[in-house]
Amino acid sequence: MPPHEGAGDLVDWDEAETALGVPLPGDFRDFLTVYGVGTIDNRLEIASLEAGESDRVDIPAMTRHASGDRGTEESGARRPLRPEPGSLIGWGRLKSYGDTYGLLYWRMDGPDPDLWPVVVRKHGVEGFTEHPRGMADFLGRLLQDAGSLPWDQRDVFGAPHSRFVHRREEERLNAEGIDPWEYLDDLYEELDDPDEDVAVEITSPSGETTVYRRGEVPADIAADLARMREHLTVPDNGELRPAVGLPTPVAAIPNLTFLGLGFRDGTLEITASIALGSPDSGPLQLSAPLQVSVRISGPQGGPGEQVATVETSSTTGRIEVTRERPHTFSVKVPASGSLWEGGRLMSDLATGAGGASVVLSVTDDGVGAFRRAVGVTVTPGAENILRASWPPQV
Repeated sequence: MPPHEGAGDLVDWDEAETALGVPLPGDFRDFLTVYGVGTIDNRLEIASLEAGESDRVDIPAMTRHASGDRGTEESGARRPLRPEPGSLIGWGRLKSYGDTYGLLYWRMDGPDPDLWPVVVRKHGVEGFTEHPRGMADFLGRLLQDAGSLPWDQRDVFGAPHSRFVHRREEERLNAEGIDPWEYLDDLYEELDDPDEDVAVEITSPSGETTVYRRGEVPADIAADLARMREHLTVPDNGELRPAVGLPTPVAAIPNLTFLGLGFRDGTLEITASIALGSPDSGPLQLSAPLQVSVRISGPQGGPGEQVATVETSSTTGRIEVTRERPHTFSVKVPASGSLWEGGRLMSDLATGAGGASVVLSVTDDGVGAFRRAVGVTVTPGAENILRASWPPQV
């Protein structure tokens, strides 16, 4: 769900948090930097920091009324008033055709706002539902997993269909007589046509067939199919065949993938994953700790490289990667002030504006040994290196 041109808000966080009387989680701050105040799929609205019009949602008003939800009093789910421990701070709402059907909060659980869980209160549902990993993880799960749910249980459509529209952009389009949510009509029609809802059928060696409908294809299978299509030919009879000269199953090659980027206090935090595609091609054995290098470049400054060592929980000095067990890790590196000039680093990285990019490299002898075992050849000198770029290279 990439941000559109003109998205993102520049916020004086010291002033905003002083006015609210409470610090806010870093992922919310990053979200406003990259996306800003707006709505996803005309169903999930991000609250503004300042009090707004009656038809908009804002954090001060949500927080004032958070503990006054009388509908939960009988169930014992009513929360204490701020600033008591366990009180709620609002950050968004769920709506359908303009009517609110759910509210999104943080529960103040301890002094660190980055550890506050997300709390959801849906109308007609008794009590609150709690999600312990914060706002970014909550939104990511909605965007990733919604495709496997019936429409009447979804809050947003999910990747790759969902779109974010900033409040400024929505108002501009409405003023020009343009419906910013017109794309939703086509998605509703797709979901209402069961005959056109089959994405792929997979037959196992034993003859069992699994049918995945659109939006239900597991991420690992979808990734394998995408790689396979790059190396397939389609003869006149329509049968897919391997392209000539394909030396090895492409899905077996180790893949280094960006899972997330975050920026706070002058530090860029990267979460990434090393994974395999083919179940019979592993395991991949890596040394612990990993040797990782990060190269950051941007429009305001020249490229710079930071080399980091990623500590792992492995006690044997080895990390085993299989298709079922990818290895996920995080690394933090300082980002120069020139790259952060104007508060735009995360936005530039999200859109690739001005050539902003991050290149992540993992170097390990195990990568070369794995490639030799499955017959993969790469550029000489790069046999032991895995690389990933953000924004992704097309």
